Amino acid sequence: MPYVTVNKLNFYYLEDDFTDPWKEPEVVFIQHGWGRSSKFFYHWVPGLARDYRVLRRDMRGHGQSDDTPASDWSVDNLIEDIKGFLDELGIDKIHYVGESAGGVLGAAFAAKYPERIRSLTLMSTPLSDPTRGSDKYGYDDLAGKIESTPIDEFVDMLVKGRGLVPVSPEHEQWMASEWRKNRPASLAALARLFPAIDLAPVAPTITVPTLILAPGNSHTAPLEHQKQMHALIPGSKMEIIDGSGHELYFERFDECFAAFRSFLASVGKSPKEQA
Repeated sequence: MPYVTVNKLNFYYLEDDFTDPWKEPEVVFIQHGWGRSSKFFYHWVPGLARDYRVLRRDMRGHGQSDDTPASDWSVDNLIEDIKGFLDELGIDKIHYVGESAGGVLGAAFAAKYPERIRSLTLMSTPLSDPTRGSDKYGYDDLAGKIESTPIDEFVDMLVKGRGLVPVSPEHEQWMASEWRKNRPASLAALARLFPAIDLAPVAPTITVPTLILAPGNSHTAPLEHQKQMHALIPGSKMEIIDGSGHELYFERFDECFAAFRSFLASVGKSPKEQA
């Protein structure tokens, strides 16, 4: 199985490339969100891999990547994981696709390393914890819930109560089985990290071409926050996609993918690259 070692952790990834072998394809890098893995984006590959080299990477503590102590969970460490991963594979620039927490990392990565980003797509990406400053159920409560609840019971609660909307009974069964593969300690550590994250100060510094795929009905990434992020990121484009909840990448795949491919087509190469 393909692994890359970065920061003393083994990161699992999947690579698909059906481009012409005499060409040097651009890279689409897909980063899943909290509790998911590279497997959740299997259906994005066929429409991309003929034209792009497609990489899907399991975040630390997720899927088949190594776990890490709770003390090691920070945005800086997660960003350096991405940079180190690209460095190890000899990849200079990517089209970054980040879903939910993966989008948060993408925005922070683009602000810190704009020279590594051709384009940035933020899908169902929280601007900040929507429960911040309230007594509503939020990420910090979620971490405690993970640690005090058997994983099967927690996954059932998650699928039914936090906007993870299955499109069929078979999809619900598969999604729950994949969630159960995650290690509760890593889920809790990432959940505890998120209340401190606020992209509002970072967003105005993002200078790369950016597409926001905004869910119309997500409790995690409210539409009001999506509009704020759009206003904050200079020159960004936004597509509002109404689904049942947070899982746009699956439930509203056709609309998301069409918007993404159109966005990719609009992102040209720099004069230096064209020379």
